[in-house]
Amino acid sequence: MKLNWQLIILTWILCVIPSMALGQVKVVATLPTLGALAREVGGSDITVEVLARPGEDPHFVDPRPDFVLKLSRADLLIHNGMELEIGWLPALQKNARNARVQANGEGVLDTSTFIQPLEVPTGKVDRSDGDVHAQGNPHYLYSLDNAIAVADGIAQKLSSIDPSHAENYRQRLATFKRAASETGQKWKSKFAALDARGRRIVGYHASLVYLCTWLGLEQVATVEPKPGVSPSPSHVAKLVAQLKTSPVGAIVQETYHPRGTSEKIAQMTGAKWVIFSPGPQDDEPYLEYIDKMMTKFF
Repeated sequence: MKLNWQLIILTWILCVIPSMALGQVKVVATLPTLGALAREVGGSDITVEVLARPGEDPHFVDPRPDFVLKLSRADLLIHNGMELEIGWLPALQKNARNARVQANGEGVLDTSTFIQPLEVPTGKVDRSDGDVHAQGNPHYLYSLDNAIAVADGIAQKLSSIDPSHAENYRQRLATFKRAASETGQKWKSKFAALDARGRRIVGYHASLVYLCTWLGLEQVATVEPKPGVSPSPSHVAKLVAQLKTSPVGAIVQETYHPRGTSEKIAQMTGAKWVIFSPGPQDDEPYLEYIDKMMTKFF
């Protein structure tokens, strides 16, 4: 059989040339929200794969074998930082054996560098205080203001590693910023119109500080007595008594936390029970996710 050497050489070239040279940057995002923001600014110039499933607790993602393969092929790894993925991401980076996505690789983007951290511990971090992060509260993507800053940072990074499409990234970023600003103003106005009770909430986990800062809400307590510590009957009883004296508009939690206790507290106190996914579903656009999440409060 006569070999088609031209076809063989072309196939080899396609296998070894970096994906950027072929017109697309291979992006791996740790979280669905980061994947959604990358798609907003990257469009057809990138491919995006997300490691955590929609609705999965980002602290405890189950590292599947295909994660290593995805990271081994990645041009860019986008992660939340602030120790949110510390329990599962470093080992995957090491096993991927891709220099670009190692801790200090040129293809790594820690998006926490674009936001102002809140609830940064001032003293020694002790496990007796629960699941406290030394670099601050890592749940900053619930704030639309922070999401805009992160999208800006992603666009800058994509432009630096893929300058041939820099103008495309800039234009998509500008489009996203305009739409995000309109969405943000809409929801700020709606929450500002609530009465004092409506603007007071209880969270299940200490994950809502950025959401509250963005929307002008006050989180008065958490169902967990300490971050990551399950509520005891005595803690729940004290919380219910507190909320009967000083009512709140909503008991708020992510879908991955146990639901029975917070739902019961809402029933006993007359508060609305708000439960939402920690990030967009599959290819759901970020702003659609925000609209869906915010609507649950009303």
